[in-house]
Amino acid sequence: MIDMFDNWGNTEWFILVVDIIAVIIVVRFLRNKIRRKLNEVELRQSFQTRKRRDSMKDKSDQPPNQ
Repeated sequence: MIDMFDNWGNTEWFILVVDIIAVIIVVRFLRNKIRRKLNEVELRQSFQTRKRRDSMKDKSDQPPNQ
């Protein structure tokens, strides 16, 4: 395995470094995107829960129909 790297020139090492940097950038971008999406889902869920709770509260405050 180490013999494979002995034949590498400057170009191959440069390409390896660029590829590693590109992977790091993509991983960070995707991680941030997933975090933002999860926060959005949590906000939507809390809003829906609050809305449902308020709706149930309003129904219980109304007098029964006769």
